[in-house]
Amino acid sequence: MQDIHTHLYWKSYDVDRDDVILRAREVGVKEMFVIGCTVEESRQSLSLAEKYSDMYASIGIHPQEFFDASGISSLELWIEELGVLAKNKKVIAVGECGLEYYKHPVSDIAPLTEERKQWQKKALLAQIALAQEAGLPLILHCRPSVGTQDAYEDMFDIFSDSKLKTQNSKSVLHCYMGDTEVTRKFLTLPNIYFSFTGNITYPVKKAVIGTKDDLTETVKIIPLNRIFTETDCPFLAPQSKRGERNEPGYVREVLECIAKLHHQEISVVERAIEENVKKVFPTILS
Repeated sequence: MQDIHTHLYWKSYDVDRDDVILRAREVGVKEMFVIGCTVEESRQSLSLAEKYSDMYASIGIHPQEFFDASGISSLELWIEELGVLAKNKKVIAVGECGLEYYKHPVSDIAPLTEERKQWQKKALLAQIALAQEAGLPLILHCRPSVGTQDAYEDMFDIFSDSKLKTQNSKSVLHCYMGDTEVTRKFLTLPNIYFSFTGNITYPVKKAVIGTKDDLTETVKIIPLNRIFTETDCPFLAPQSKRGERNEPGYVREVLECIAKLHHQEISVVERAIEENVKKVFPTILS
């Protein structure tokens, strides 16, 4: 098993991080990716990856850092700093970067203006360029505004660009929650992959079951050779641990859910994901 998206540098792990990692290994997690959302968190991710042999780092700037002009003014410096980190062999991807259109009721009071979208897109394009220069895949954050697929539609437009399509670089949409319609569009892009976390194990609302907005229907239409598993810990613990701090060992519940939805043995899905790791993140084998 693999957990390709963790935030194990979070303070909530400071008291028992070694135990958390040991528990993951005991249930069969072979690799864990630690994902940076700022330059400082990227450094912390790399520091952990260098400490543990089965851990790897992704470096990037989350789109929430570009909710105002101050982030854009720092973009060039941040990209330069990430470029230095990208030279480390333990760095296996750029991200998490992307588009965040969701309005948080308390913490995010700024309106989603067109200017704000453009700031995020500029930052994403800069990190795409960094990934191409470094020869690394991308780990993408994409969250639409309520009741829409707007961020996914914009992401699809960006990766449908002819210049990007000619590149052989691969990208993973992490914590994927797109509906079946936008998913079918992404499936036409051969270098886009999809990573699922504990929210696919949550009960589906009755009004949504079987519709295009049913996330389990999305999982079903994505072939196993395009799927990854993750926890996004400490967030989004699976149903059996819902409300608790998430950890890499809980990725097994995500794997089991994917296997059930695809009517496959767990071992079949596990092998498929391992092959996907080899294709998208080949540097972990070198």
